[in-house]
Amino acid sequence: MPSEAYYQSDLAWVHHSGYTQHVERVAPGIVELLREGGIGRGAHVLDVGCGSGLLAHRLCSEGFLVHGVDASAAMIDLAREHEPSADFAVVRLPTGLPAGGAGGLPRSDAVVSTGHVLNYLDTREQIAQALGELARAVRLGGLIAIDLMTESYRRRPDLAEVHAKVQDDWVIVTRFSRPQPHRFDRAITVFRQVAGAWRRSDEQHRNVTFEPEEALRVLRENGVDPRVRASFGSEELSDGLVVLTGVRR
Repeated sequence: MPSEAYYQSDLAWVHHSGYTQHVERVAPGIVELLREGGIGRGAHVLDVGCGSGLLAHRLCSEGFLVHGVDASAAMIDLAREHEPSADFAVVRLPTGLPAGGAGGLPRSDAVVSTGHVLNYLDTREQIAQALGELARAVRLGGLIAIDLMTESYRRRPDLAEVHAKVQDDWVIVTRFSRPQPHRFDRAITVFRQVAGAWRRSDEQHRNVTFEPEEALRVLRENGVDPRVRASFGSEELSDGLVVLTGVRR
């Protein structure tokens, strides 16, 4: 399923309105990693899979110049409203184009990504290609910090449970499945109240898992000296999610 089919208008709005806690948890660690890596105020940070601009908003408040990309046009619309000082664009990975060129990712002092964005791509080959593009978008001496869903996340026993959240003007129900090795799927139903009436929308999200060892190899081949971390900072990520950080040499 093409990644631009994910996070249409209703789900994007629900995600922005009701699921801010993840960004709130990881943002301090990301800011600290940037500071420790010598990425200071005025530096250009590329936020990959920026969603509705929640992380971009925090980064801008810390003095970074943010360029956010996401495959969801609905998310980009929300991001432009939420953080007008950042630069946002609809981009689907992998672009297949050189960094810094027309249609390619902009060259940046740092590349960050949260929400296991690369795992939304269709194949493991596309994940590897996109990871290489992220690495090449980082300027020499710059930092990359992204998270990744591994196969151990897919095997978690608690994912057999149905997730549901109910608010006054929206409801979300998510069912999980593991149809084959390296695949973790979500069937998401959203009910949203608009102009006094309720409407339903459904999305099928397919994630492809990717192992840290392979990700480290791809990063090394593209000039990054990488390491695996349990989290961006002091926050705790769900079992099976890892963080990859590294400096472009």
